[in-house]
Amino acid sequence: MDYTQEQKNKQLTARIMRRVYLVAAIRYMLHPVFLKSLIAIVIFWHSTTYVSYRSVIANAPSLFDVKSDIVFYQSALQHAEATTIALLVAIATLVAWISYDVTGKRSQAWL
Repeated sequence: MDYTQEQKNKQLTARIMRRVYLVAAIRYMLHPVFLKSLIAIVIFWHSTTYVSYRSVIANAPSLFDVKSDIVFYQSALQHAEATTIALLVAIATLVAWISYDVTGKRSQAWL
């Protein structure tokens, strides 16, 4: 008899914990930082149709040559399409907003 009661308790615990995990997952997925990150990732993924980031990185000068880097990226932005620049500005804005949310709103965090 104790064995069946123990099985029922384990089954009840498992059902309760599944619900707890489901609620926690929904809560994490609806968190503003997660949603903004998801939007930034989607915009970045969409921008890969306009920009070959692999080619840009392959053609870029060394990271330690700052002057050449500035000239290279300035020239790349001057020759980019308006759509590409708009997508990059949107990504940068979202990253700044996410950074502000993560660092600046610790007292209001609900996770």
